Amino acid sequence: MKNADRFSSLAWLLVGILIALWSLKYGFGSFAEPGIGFITFFAGATLGLLSMILFLTSFQEGEKLNAFRNLWAGMDVKKVVYVLILLVFYLFMLRPAGFLISTFILLFLLFRVKGTYRLFTNLIVSMLVTAGSYLVFQVWLQVQLPQGILG
Repeated sequence: MKNADRFSSLAWLLVGILIALWSLKYGFGSFAEPGIGFITFFAGATLGLLSMILFLTSFQEGEKLNAFRNLWAGMDVKKVVYVLILLVFYLFMLRPAGFLISTFILLFLLFRVKGTYRLFTNLIVSMLVTAGSYLVFQVWLQVQLPQGILG
């Protein structure tokens, strides 16, 4: 497994460097007025940094490495597949149903996956998070969100 981590981290390091370099072609801009390549540069740089960290930690032996691997032990694959299906459904329903309805349904169903909260709590938290994100993006930042059937 250590060799696989080393190989994959070097491959992702190369991808991160390429993304960062290609983003400079589109113009970095400045922090006050970011250009088109601003976000992609930092995404590539972050990918490169994380891959270097993975490469260096692949040389470690002992409990730290085993603790990280045990993090994934006992994962419920059905829940992961369910969440992925929900996200694809959200992607296709966002435009026709609109941001408010689609996001509320997505959050409600995602909170149900966890299964530790009561139904009423899931409804309230889903409404509050949807309303909060609507206020931040639509009202404060003036981003045009899909209106859907409520338009």
